[in-house]
Amino acid sequence: MPGRPVRSWNAPGKRERLSARDIENPPAAARPAVEEKEERPPREAAPPPPGPPRDGFFDPRALLALILRRDLTIAVIAAVFSALALAAIYFIPFPFKASAIVFIDPRDEKVTLQQEVLPAIGTDAAVLESMVRVVGSDGFLIDLLERLKLLPNGASWTGSVDDLKALAKFRKAVTAERMGATYLVEISAKDRSGAEAARIANGVATAFAETQNGSRSRATENAVRTLSDRLVEIRSKVNASEEAVARFKADNNIVYLDEQNTVQTRQLSDISQQLAAIKSAAEEAQARYDESKATGTYTRTPGQTDEESEQLSYLRRQRAALMQQRDQQTLTYGPRHPRLAETQHMIDGLDAQIAQQRQRMVGQLKSERDVNAEKQAQLENQVRELAKSISRTDAAKVQLAALEREATANRELYQQLLSRNKETYELALLPNDNVRIVSAAVAPLVSTRPPMILVAPAVVVLGIIAAIFLVVLMELKSLRRAR
Repeated sequence: MPGRPVRSWNAPGKRERLSARDIENPPAAARPAVEEKEERPPREAAPPPPGPPRDGFFDPRALLALILRRDLTIAVIAAVFSALALAAIYFIPFPFKASAIVFIDPRDEKVTLQQEVLPAIGTDAAVLESMVRVVGSDGFLIDLLERLKLLPNGASWTGSVDDLKALAKFRKAVTAERMGATYLVEISAKDRSGAEAARIANGVATAFAETQNGSRSRATENAVRTLSDRLVEIRSKVNASEEAVARFKADNNIVYLDEQNTVQTRQLSDISQQLAAIKSAAEEAQARYDESKATGTYTRTPGQTDEESEQLSYLRRQRAALMQQRDQQTLTYGPRHPRLAETQHMIDGLDAQIAQQRQRMVGQLKSERDVNAEKQAQLENQVRELAKSISRTDAAKVQLAALEREATANRELYQQLLSRNKETYELALLPNDNVRIVSAAVAPLVSTRPPMILVAPAVVVLGIIAAIFLVVLMELKSLRRAR
């Protein structure tokens, strides 16, 4: 092709420009030895056209010419490559893949008003991603290897080389991915057997759900145990504080009848009322006694009976009758009559009885006065003692109030923890299935081998590209050998 020269090296240190026609009809020196040699007159090289030199094998026109000239070779190589690749894809066994879908419910089931110890994830995507990453952790996979009997000889994990190889193989076979921006997690497993792949996928999904649900249950159970241990400590504090309050009350003789009054204050109130009554009675008794001594008159006291009063009145009536009789006798018989002396003797006897009765009554007034005075003194002593005791009690009430506050605080804390412990224990008994399998894995009927109808065109295209590349390399090698 004139105008598109290519580079050629005919001799060391000398460079000529060859056209595409020269490539199609190479000189005799570049032709194979099997061809018949023809003698041609030497031809001078045409002067190179202007323009920068370019490599012929990267010239699209030269490459197209090479493809057209070697089309059969390229077709054969591409066919062989494609056939081998398709045969390899067809006969090489591909693993089966089974997938289970797990739903992580972000909502909380409000069975009770009690707040759970470990709430649901809510809208926290980071927590969801962390939960998915747990599937690839060594601890999770090792437990699954033991549970699914995938370790060599079905033994438990020992950390041997075979166990590590089985762990690495299992990690490659199991994948867990979040399905977009949803709360669904796809857990897949690959194996040579479709049934085994489904068993592994379901086992991983079940273990994942149990682990996540169990973490919330374990958190609740741990809270119950912690609260129970704390309750034992608080109960001992409550008992100690209440015993301290009771002992302090007993030592200081503090007994409350109600929220405000103690026994001592109630006693002081009662004794004060009694003292007021006794003072009044003592003053009245003293006044009657003084009156009886000063004037000889007599005032009946509440302690005297009606019989005593009637007897004194009867004596006075008899004396009055005798006095009247004496006056009549004096007028009738004269002052020296014997009857008058007899009457006077009877009057003297009545006067003696009246005086005796009055003396007895005055004695009663004195006795009543003395009794009231003695009672008053006793009550006053009791009031003084109670006042001193109440004063000491008031001083002790300050310390008692501090002890009672501590006991009340411990009691309230114990009640709160006890209520919380019972509610948390009931929560631990409730089932928890926020993470659950919504679609179990089933044994796949086909493996992960890609469909041949999609693979064949790609393999053919790759075969053609490889064939062209191989032919170009062969041509380049041939030209270099010819030089």
